[in-house]
Amino acid sequence: MMINDVTASGPKRPVRFRVGRGPGSGNGKTCGRGQHGYYSRSGAPIRLGFQGGTMRFFRRLPRRGFNNKNFRLDWAEINVALLEKHFQAGETVDLKAAIERGLVRGNAERIKILGWGELTKALKLDAAVNVSGPARTKIVAAGGSVAMPPPKKRPPPPQKAGAKAKAAAPEAEGDAKAAKAAKGAKGGKPEGAPKGERPPKSGRPDAGAAGEKKGGEAKAGGEKAAAKKKADKPDGGDSAGKSKK
Repeated sequence: MMINDVTASGPKRPVRFRVGRGPGSGNGKTCGRGQHGYYSRSGAPIRLGFQGGTMRFFRRLPRRGFNNKNFRLDWAEINVALLEKHFQAGETVDLKAAIERGLVRGNAERIKILGWGELTKALKLDAAVNVSGPARTKIVAAGGSVAMPPPKKRPPPPQKAGAKAKAAAPEAEGDAKAAKAAKGAKGGKPEGAPKGERPPKSGRPDAGAAGEKKGGEAKAGGEKAAAKKKADKPDGGDSAGKSKK
């Protein structure tokens, strides 16, 4: 018996092709790996995600900031109209009862009651059930109770120094108007005067009227002087001029 007879009856496995056995085999000197490069070396595996040297697919996907999907709270919403239809007076509304009545899916983790519809039955809401403002009003009006307390109102933010200055600005503006009116009474620009007119330089109220009177007298005196000069001119001058023509 030979050893090949013993192994021939065992499990079959493919015969490994032996490379580097001369150029006649077709995989001689370089063993079918080419002459140079990463793949011609031993122990050069193809890494996970390698795509022939191009930019890999997962690096080409856009990444746009923070993703809140793993941290968000998903609420299964139920209106009070469904509570009116599926619950009896005096029953307690909680997540387990809502799942049993088919109001929400079986994998729901939390429920919230909204205010659409009418409610005439007195129901009790569990502490784990969230309630909107209109729904809370309708449940309490129907004689029911809500275990979850209403949300606290946030206090108003503190005012800054600039806001206080703006609040005091109307008072300062009133004081400025009063000072302006007093200045006009003393002799400045009178209150309510048109923009184009200026107050008299002397500061007296009658200064403008006096100036107008003085200007009128000067104009009348000039007209009298011109009339007198015309009267003193002899008529012969005109006749002489006509004869010369």
